[in-house]
Amino acid sequence: MSVPTSPRTTPPASTSSAGIAKLPSLTGYRFILFNAVFWTHTLAAARFFENEDINNLGHIWPYGTTALTSFFILSGFVLTWGEAWRNGLAKYWRARAAKIFPGHVAVWAFTLVLLAVVGPMALTGTTDVGPAIANLFLVQAWIPEPSYMMSVYGINWSVSCEIAFYLALPLFIRPLLRIPAKALWGVFAGLVGLILVIPALVHTFVGGPVWPFWAPLSFDQAWMVYFLPLSRLPEFLLGVVLARIVKARQWPDIRARWIFLATAAATYLVWLAVDNALPATYASSGVLSITVCLFIPLIALRDVDGRSTFLARKTWVTLGDASYATYLVHWPVLTIVRELAGPTEKYGIWSGLGIVLGTLVLTQAAGLALCRYVERPLMIRLGRPKRQRVTTTDRPLVGAEGPA
Repeated sequence: MSVPTSPRTTPPASTSSAGIAKLPSLTGYRFILFNAVFWTHTLAAARFFENEDINNLGHIWPYGTTALTSFFILSGFVLTWGEAWRNGLAKYWRARAAKIFPGHVAVWAFTLVLLAVVGPMALTGTTDVGPAIANLFLVQAWIPEPSYMMSVYGINWSVSCEIAFYLALPLFIRPLLRIPAKALWGVFAGLVGLILVIPALVHTFVGGPVWPFWAPLSFDQAWMVYFLPLSRLPEFLLGVVLARIVKARQWPDIRARWIFLATAAATYLVWLAVDNALPATYASSGVLSITVCLFIPLIALRDVDGRSTFLARKTWVTLGDASYATYLVHWPVLTIVRELAGPTEKYGIWSGLGIVLGTLVLTQAAGLALCRYVERPLMIRLGRPKRQRVTTTDRPLVGAEGPA
């Protein structure tokens, strides 16, 4: 497939050996997305501050939800852009498993040891054998039981979704590649419609008692609209279609300001759901993906045109490259810090901010270490046949790989 160019190209973007333009800015973008998730969890769950208005900043504005849906879209975009599936089904699946499981298994084992030594903590409860095994194999998001969904370090339910998307991509990619270029925006519109319909259907046909962890929704409603991989699949496919749109030169000249305004409108819809003007299922749905997905082609085209953003700088790329590992470790680190600070202790603004920033630094350091010494070496060792293995200094083909 051809890569779009621009009359403003100065100079051309660097490419891989396969002739595919590299997208370092999207890798750096992952660092911003991880930070949104980190601050959401730290404020809304750990709640270090005496001032509850500060703690509530973790959930009154949907920046964590926006980051999550952006990760799903980004995965679809970069996998389609990098064309890793062209190397054969077995090689593709092996490479995806080698990317996902080493870091996950390491954090899974660490968390279980932590629970065995310390016992239940403020942010991590007990885990039975069945849920722990489901978590190990990343199938917990398919099981409609709270004990499975929140098992071990519960935030990796999103990785359960990602691995399902990776496995399913070969089933979707061939039909999507056969769609005429001029029809791609129609497919995009169809996916948008599906994203809008899902929360309405769940609201209409699914009930149950309120789940205190996710009020005002019941567990079944929260699971079907937020956690279930099938419900999040359209967001991943938006990324796939957007990559095709960019490569087919069908991307219009959209200014960032219009995307910001559209995102503000979508955020307002989420607020309406929070205020009960719309079904509450919309507040937990992927509705924000409809607009935030447009930032990804905008950033990617800057790299393609040779006008990379600050996100392409080495520091940002390094941090973004480690974002999957950092995402995996952030909940165990947050759990430990919350326990050491006192399970229910609250702090003033400056003390609380110091704890939160210290936690961020520890999380980032642990994530970089996990990426360098576990994830990357094992990804290379396990992801390729022996005759194709290379040194650990090699980087991913396109960047922005792996979920969070």
